[in-house]
Amino acid sequence: MLELSIIFELEIVNNNMDESLIEASTDLLIERALEIAGKSYSKEEIIKLLKDGDEFEKPVALMSLENIDNQAEADYLIDNLTGCDGRIREASALKISEFLQKTETSKYFLDKNSLKIILDGIMDINPNVSRALIEGIKGCKALQSFICKPLIERILNIIGKLKEIADTPYYENRLKNSKNHAKNKIVFNLYWALEALYYTEFNNSDDKKLLEILNFTSSYIDYTIREKAAKILSKMDKVPSDLLQKLKNDKNFYVKNQLLC
Repeated sequence: MLELSIIFELEIVNNNMDESLIEASTDLLIERALEIAGKSYSKEEIIKLLKDGDEFEKPVALMSLENIDNQAEADYLIDNLTGCDGRIREASALKISEFLQKTETSKYFLDKNSLKIILDGIMDINPNVSRALIEGIKGCKALQSFICKPLIERILNIIGKLKEIADTPYYENRLKNSKNHAKNKIVFNLYWALEALYYTEFNNSDDKKLLEILNFTSSYIDYTIREKAAKILSKMDKVPSDLLQKLKNDKNFYVKNQLLC
């Protein structure tokens, strides 16, 4: 059960804790997890938990939410997409994705506040959050149009940060350094932002900024970024021949395969 997998992530912070205390603590957590997993929640109970509920119980309650009927309920859900425990963010992303794919509920996530938080969620450190939200974008035409330009701007901002790293002595080593956590986080954000961009509705008015993005990402040292660039290029109406040839002849199979299939 997804509910059990969400709540049944137990961490013992103090490795020096007495073994009997660890066992007792674990047993209590297991008992509580089983109790929560078997509990039925009313809509009112779920909304109350979303507002100020226990973090251990929130993920299960979230997964029990079958529908939302107004903007306030959607706002409580979106408020749990960032700035809280990873299990809560993941559960929130899954439910938001589900509601985005329904015409009667997707309208509640098309305001500026929701858009900003969804953009943040796409670049969550937990890739399951990113994947769930992108599934929601894929199933919501209105969001595909609404999110496109802000997402392009967010990607340009990310690229600007990577250029700052490059504009330093020994930049090649810094970009190649797999232990450079600051750089890795930015690249991680770029990867998921590009994946989301592919599923948006960009048009000719976006061409200049899209080309700026593709010119950078098509030459980036990490092949996964070049692969996303090729994927976006494959969807464009007006394909720049130089970029097309460069990515078609990329040394990495996964990159050029985006333009061959």
